[in-house]
Amino acid sequence: YGVEVSPSMVSSITDKVIPQIKQWQSRPLSATYPIVYLDGIHFKVRDNGRVMTKAIYTVYGVDADGYRDVLCLYVGQGSEGAKEWGRVLEHIKDRGVEDVLFFSVDGLSGFKEAILSVYPQSIVQRCIVHMIRTSIRFVDDRDMKILIKDLKLIYQADNETQGLEALDKFEKIWNKKYPEIAKAWRKNWTELTAFFGFNWAVRKLMYTTNPVEGLHRMLRKTTKTKGAFVSEKAL
Repeated sequence: YGVEVSPSMVSSITDKVIPQIKQWQSRPLSATYPIVYLDGIHFKVRDNGRVMTKAIYTVYGVDADGYRDVLCLYVGQGSEGAKEWGRVLEHIKDRGVEDVLFFSVDGLSGFKEAILSVYPQSIVQRCIVHMIRTSIRFVDDRDMKILIKDLKLIYQADNETQGLEALDKFEKIWNKKYPEIAKAWRKNWTELTAFFGFNWAVRKLMYTTNPVEGLHRMLRKTTKTKGAFVSEKAL
């Protein structure tokens, strides 16, 4: 643009922006959110001469009027973990969030326990889309179409009983060739089927973390030319 910008000017601008960021990060929140999506996104950051991967913990909520809002973007230490998520949730609780009806999350180990330790009455739904991706990872191309169709019968059933019947049928058909798929669905059944207790309109909100992943795609687009951030503050 034909404008010269000195390092001191960049620092001066940053010094004015940082307090606004901190103010945003600590702003009061609504007392209740019908649904909150949780997901992490990872970036490279330089730390003491080394390049490290750090997770940003994104808390993405929908309020009672249907308005969407990023409640929190929190830079954690190191890779994503359930204990760190527990601290993030304590942070939004301190900012006024007393109750969340539904949490939509991925399959991170210990995620549900971390959530219920802070919001014990919330319903936790594991992302069906993530589960499907995991299920078909090692499926042969020639089996893919019909196997996915059989999986749909499980999570698109009218209720949990019919879903279990569809899982039994899936197991009989595919267990010999892909025994790990039905086993994984049974192991995570409680978290995968929380939405069966609600109507289709509510299920559409609960069954996937796609809304927060859409936000992360926007962040990736903005930062795609960045190899590694010079510091956590820069990130």
